[in-house]
Amino acid sequence: MNPLEERVEELERRVALLEGDSSPAAPAPADLLALIQSRPGTIMYGGAAGFGERHYMWAMEHPAAEVAAAHWPAAATLLEHLGSAPRLALLAAVLHEPRTSKELQETLGETSTGHLYHHLKDLQSAGLLVQPRRGEYAIAPHAVVPLMTIVAIAMELGS
Repeated sequence: MNPLEERVEELERRVALLEGDSSPAAPAPADLLALIQSRPGTIMYGGAAGFGERHYMWAMEHPAAEVAAAHWPAAATLLEHLGSAPRLALLAAVLHEPRTSKELQETLGETSTGHLYHHLKDLQSAGLLVQPRRGEYAIAPHAVVPLMTIVAIAMELGS
């Protein structure tokens, strides 16, 4: 098999895994370690989540050497946006469905409207929140699985 055919076959396996295909060609969850082992020197992450009628899938792969050589402080900006309990509470509140400013104000409890909008603006500038309508906020679709991955990793590392 030539390199292009091998690459196409690998991509087909990964798509089948993400789509939850139960055919023999798709690796079962128990085979995930084998999939990872077949790609040495690679950092892979992904997942699928569904909330009501909203469904999200995400998969990324980066050469480990590229990640190790990257300018890590560049990640600090996003991590700073996420390094706030109120901001994480806001993101969790919009994870399942869009919320109004009033609903989000209730999420934060006794805090000023200015404080709420400060956090909302910050999360929007980070590309994590979108505003589908005036006064309504939703999580950016491209951010759902990566954000949940970051939170899952933080919970794992913190335990």
